[in-house]
Amino acid sequence: MEQSLLKKALLKDNYIDISFRRYLDFKKTATYDESYKLEILSRVNEFLVGLEITEFNVVDIVKKIQKENPQSGSFVHWSNTGDLVKFADARPTEVAELLNQLYDADFRIIERIEKFREAGKAFDPKISLGAPLFGYLLAAYNYKQYPLYKEEVFKDLKKSFGIEEKLSSVQANYDMYFTMCEITLESLKDKYPKLTMLDIQDYFFCSTQFDEIKVESAVEYLFDLAKKIHYFKGHPEEMLDSISKISPEMLSTYREKYRNEEKVKQIRFIVLDKLMEEGSLSVPELEDIKERVSVKYETNILKSWTNFTILFELFYIDKKLRVKEEQRKIHEAIQRFEAFNGLKFVERKVLNGFNWNQHFGGSECWLAVYEERYSSHRIAPQFFVSIDEEKIRYGLLHGDQHPKRGVGTVEKIFNIEEFNFNRFKKKMEEAVKSEPDTVTQNGEEYIPETETSTNTWLELIQNDEIFLESDLVYLKKMVELGGEASATQLSVALDRHHSSFNMPVVQLAKRVLEATDIQPNLRDNGNNVYWNVLFEGEYDNQFFVWKLKPNLKAALEIIMEDKVEIEFPVYTKEDFLREVFFEHKKYDTITNLLHYKKNIILQGPPGVGKTFVSKRLAYSLMGERDESRVEMVQFHQNYSYEDFVMGFRPDNNGFSLQHGIFYEFCEKAWKNPEKDYYFIIDEINRGNLSKIFGELFMLIERDKRDDFVTMGYSKKQFTVPSNVYLIGTMNTADRSLAQLDVALRRRFAFVSLEPSFNEKWKEAMLKEGVSSELVVRILNAVEKWNEEISSDFQLGSGYTIGHSFFTSIPEGMDETVWFNGILQYEVQPLLEEYFFDRPEIVKTLLEGI
Repeated sequence: MEQSLLKKALLKDNYIDISFRRYLDFKKTATYDESYKLEILSRVNEFLVGLEITEFNVVDIVKKIQKENPQSGSFVHWSNTGDLVKFADARPTEVAELLNQLYDADFRIIERIEKFREAGKAFDPKISLGAPLFGYLLAAYNYKQYPLYKEEVFKDLKKSFGIEEKLSSVQANYDMYFTMCEITLESLKDKYPKLTMLDIQDYFFCSTQFDEIKVESAVEYLFDLAKKIHYFKGHPEEMLDSISKISPEMLSTYREKYRNEEKVKQIRFIVLDKLMEEGSLSVPELEDIKERVSVKYETNILKSWTNFTILFELFYIDKKLRVKEEQRKIHEAIQRFEAFNGLKFVERKVLNGFNWNQHFGGSECWLAVYEERYSSHRIAPQFFVSIDEEKIRYGLLHGDQHPKRGVGTVEKIFNIEEFNFNRFKKKMEEAVKSEPDTVTQNGEEYIPETETSTNTWLELIQNDEIFLESDLVYLKKMVELGGEASATQLSVALDRHHSSFNMPVVQLAKRVLEATDIQPNLRDNGNNVYWNVLFEGEYDNQFFVWKLKPNLKAALEIIMEDKVEIEFPVYTKEDFLREVFFEHKKYDTITNLLHYKKNIILQGPPGVGKTFVSKRLAYSLMGERDESRVEMVQFHQNYSYEDFVMGFRPDNNGFSLQHGIFYEFCEKAWKNPEKDYYFIIDEINRGNLSKIFGELFMLIERDKRDDFVTMGYSKKQFTVPSNVYLIGTMNTADRSLAQLDVALRRRFAFVSLEPSFNEKWKEAMLKEGVSSELVVRILNAVEKWNEEISSDFQLGSGYTIGHSFFTSIPEGMDETVWFNGILQYEVQPLLEEYFFDRPEIVKTLLEGI
């Protein structure tokens, strides 16, 4: 990760200032027990200063370093220092040279460590030389310049600061951690001029491992943010200024998210567009934007909106994850209190940030910790923490559906300087003692008689593992029909057989019951009843009418009218280029083709990542990883029109006309014209395309989109919407397949993907921990194979070997074993198939690899 990006992640707010001050307070307590690090490293530094490392003293030096490694709170696992001593004993000249190079600041740390590790692996492939060892060796030489390294600290730091970089090679991990320490040291130097790298390491260690610092820092950060949010309610000009300082990359991503949206979201798009173009926006300009958008609508679209509520979502863009992370730290710390031993709590629920009111945002955030035996915090006694602009509240309260709702023991703190971890912990533990019958391991759960609340239904609906897209189709249709319908009425409205709803309803009900931990009702014969989880019902003129549960209906109406959106992970062009070995120019070419032609086929030899590229291409164009707008199928020789478009299929009552996967996908896209949808067909040339597409062959053409044709089976009108994009993949090395016919070729643009053993691939391999020696070996081997394949009169470039054969090494696997396995079980069989009538060529290609 680039240093500039790391710096943005670490210093984007005042968190380091807050937590470092809390760390300094923590050092004054009896709990702090890390002073031994300075004592030991000072001693070793003094031993090494001015000492020339030679083949004659190197063994004594590494033994001294080994001996100084403390038994309690060790800097590195003893196996690492033991292996280093063996290495020095066997090759003193080499190890002396390696240590001198390791301490030579003229070279990058990542290069110094890599060279040392490569030499160690050459001596003994099983040698243990991890990042903690190099952290200790470097700190032993100069603790003021180099930090000790702990992997758990590095992981926690990345999580805390929202850095999504995965663990990589030993040298890359230490280099990134070293850079993080450097940035932090530099940012604190003005206020604390005597700081050293050991102080930063100790701060990072304590602030990620001790709940005292984690909780106090989290509460103070959230309290400061609550005050800032409250202040912005009356100062929109300063809120706009704060938004303008968010990183351009993040603003750009959200601008694309709001593009082509309506009403308030259109206002947000224009605000971001102007901020990105001009760098600032005044309140009068904001009012002008609101006026220009609102006049397009007959109703007052801003009736419930203020400048604050319009802008809040933009302000919160880069703070949402940090808030969630700080709440998580508090939540987990509460669960670890000694007084709560034996209690089993629900993990990571409930964490409500400042956006818990999804529409408007506010200046309060809160969290609740409750036991697993309760299906919801609302019916449970809960340990809660609430933070707003005025105060911090914490203690024990009962949920709003508990018989003792609102009853509890609560402490309020108005001055953040008065908040400390020990006081917080004492209050929570006292709450348990004061109400022993309320929070116990064996108490009976209170189950309210009222039905599932609207808010709970909203939470369930927005969980796509519970409510599938197909469930929402018939449930929303019922809302449109007034909230009730017979099976026949619903089947006519959705053009389906009346029995096709039975199984989906049962499966959805089971998922709801599992998520809410509620037991189903029983019939007289003891069997479970599922339909009444979602519905009430009654007979009307001998027809049974299904009625949506009132609160479920209310939740669906909120989803449909206010368009409460599920937030998906952001995915940009930059994310695509990080994962795929493409250059900017190629990406731009492919996206321009897809926008113009609507249909493309990615063709290429095995192993160039056609399927991998296709999904990520869709995500990057959507700007988010929204799986609901991407569908993938794989064609084969038995794939038919009935699977793809529509046809008669067997059901419980014989046969009924059922829609295929592409038909339903197009219907979904037609109902949501402001969003783009991507349909991926893997191995498109394996199917009988004329048979599969039928009359849709015409409709997928760019200039025929949104035109209607009458379908042969249903006799109804149908179209392929203009917001549907087709991405096919085709293996050019499959000899069993016929060439695509001219009619299909005319409807698609063809993009050839080639093996990408380029600099981006090399960097990715080194990051995976593969040695530079093996990278060179792979490159030489592939070059030899592909040169022979490309020049062969029976084969050609369409049969070359792609980079995805060599892109990911399993964690912990020896790289030689990994490479030999691919060679023997993947590459060799492929070459034998290519040159089935010329085995001598295969033998030549594999010799010397």
